[in-house]
Amino acid sequence: MNFLQIINKIKCSYKIASKIGYEDLDIEEISIDSRKINISKNTIFFALEGKNSSVEKNIKNAINSGAKIIVSRDLVDSDQVISIKTEHVFMLLVEFLKIFYNPLPLNIYAVTGTNGKTSVAEYTRQILNLINKKSASIGTLGVICEEKIQGIDNSSLTTPDIVSLYKSLYTLKKNNINDVAIEVSSIGLDQARVAGLNIDVASFTNFTQDHLDYHKNMEDYFFSKMLLFEAVMKDKSAVVLNADIKEFAKIKRMCQSKKHFIFEYGFNALDLKIVEIIPKDYGQDFVIEFNGKKYSSSINIFGEFQVYNILCAMGMVMAKNFFTEEDFEILLENLINIKSADGRMEKVASLNNGAQIYIDFAHSPDALQNVLALARKLNPKKLYVLFGCGGDRDSSKRPMMGKIASDLADFIIVTDDNPRFENPEIIRKQIIANISNGNFIEVSERKEAISKAIGMLQDNDVLIIAGKGHEKYQIIKDQKHEFDEKIIVEDIIKKLN
Repeated sequence: MNFLQIINKIKCSYKIASKIGYEDLDIEEISIDSRKINISKNTIFFALEGKNSSVEKNIKNAINSGAKIIVSRDLVDSDQVISIKTEHVFMLLVEFLKIFYNPLPLNIYAVTGTNGKTSVAEYTRQILNLINKKSASIGTLGVICEEKIQGIDNSSLTTPDIVSLYKSLYTLKKNNINDVAIEVSSIGLDQARVAGLNIDVASFTNFTQDHLDYHKNMEDYFFSKMLLFEAVMKDKSAVVLNADIKEFAKIKRMCQSKKHFIFEYGFNALDLKIVEIIPKDYGQDFVIEFNGKKYSSSINIFGEFQVYNILCAMGMVMAKNFFTEEDFEILLENLINIKSADGRMEKVASLNNGAQIYIDFAHSPDALQNVLALARKLNPKKLYVLFGCGGDRDSSKRPMMGKIASDLADFIIVTDDNPRFENPEIIRKQIIANISNGNFIEVSERKEAISKAIGMLQDNDVLIIAGKGHEKYQIIKDQKHEFDEKIIVEDIIKKLN
């Protein structure tokens, strides 16, 4: 796209200085990461302020990497680039993105909360497909849709950086996808990664401790979550809220002040009211009340919390799309075809003695408690859990998770997760400090820990391998090492047989 055509539409103030001509320059890429600039493309680089990076160094790297235009707070004295000076670098970036990556999908469904974001985004995508809407989801699992699409950035971040997010949405729209569900993390909101997007349906799943390595405290964490409803969404948008969490009344009052349309789900809800949840061998049945009438449905997924996630996704789709009573009944009949998200209480193996092995992404106290409570309902002879905690992350949750494992599991294998730059031995000791039952072993190397855990399993035992779920890597210092737990489990079982 022609640079002048874009810059002439920009509303925030700026000044251009250049010793080279730019009238015929076509912009091919937008970048906020000087390490990822493609020298063969005409790239505009926005020098954003960062906690852990030097603006001056990033500008120098961007120029050396071949960037054609630099946008920064000060003019850049260089014969190689066009310099744009502005006091509002981020605002100019958002304007540029909205012009460069246009059009975007018409309908963006956003989900925030501590746990369940990945499942809700994926269930929303699948429900949209059930009502014949070509759709996609973006989040922790990357970009998921029914077809393979070139040019998609499959970041492992819950909410991708703003440039990657816009680019992915634009690419999806080019492939005729108009409905996209996105996960929105508190960090993503704090860093304004969804700025400028037209989000008119969003949901809140639950709120428990996490990310206190980033946020100052729980109040700051909650404030960041609320930015989605207070700052990102326009007034009179649609919000889907879990009526059974203690923060519900507070969130509802805030949403009412913004004149949002509120759609509730849960046992205490006014809209999708849960009447009963009945565990079954294949998953669970549930009864809900909607518009004064009771309906029954079944899902092929275990865990009461997954009923909440399904209803949250249904609420988002229903808030945006017109449903007759017949449409609603057909949707409920088809929920049995919904599949759980990758790495969420995913059964990866059954041994000849009837023992079962599951992997799950649980890496917060609440998530670990939920998955172990769910595993108990499988009636194992003995319940094993293997987990660690990530390095350079909230350390206060480590003893909490040790206590939960001690209370709910029969035996614990404490190992490493993604230690990053922290001493993994210290992380393990912080977990072990609150294991009160004494039934544990400590095995530093995660693959060895998995092998030992599997070797312990007797008739009808259950092993939960928690913390990594869908991840196919382990982060040690600044290196990502290949680590696919599904393959590792398969290989270990083959050797045992």
